[in-house]
Amino acid sequence: MVMHYSTNGDGVACGRTGNNLSVSAVEAEVDCKSCQRSLAKVEAAPVKKAPSLAELRKQRQVSQAPAKAADFCFKANWRMRLAGLPDRCRLPRGVAPQAFV
Repeated sequence: MVMHYSTNGDGVACGRTGNNLSVSAVEAEVDCKSCQRSLAKVEAAPVKKAPSLAELRKQRQVSQAPAKAADFCFKANWRMRLAGLPDRCRLPRGVAPQAFV
């Protein structure tokens, strides 16, 4: 008969139930493979979880946030770029590709 592992008399480590289960609290006497696997899981070291892509992205954003200053203004940069163009009429005329709007 297969010997199951249980610390109390109510349930066994593998989850089986019944009146005629042979139960032992000594790990060396256990024959049930499922009980042995559940004992091995308890003894094994906890697995270190690798960070997810979202966590890595968040860490990178936090580390780079102080490095980037909020000095860049798109509107001001665009006004300077348009002011630097040679002529005032910036609408496309003819078949030439549109450079700026």
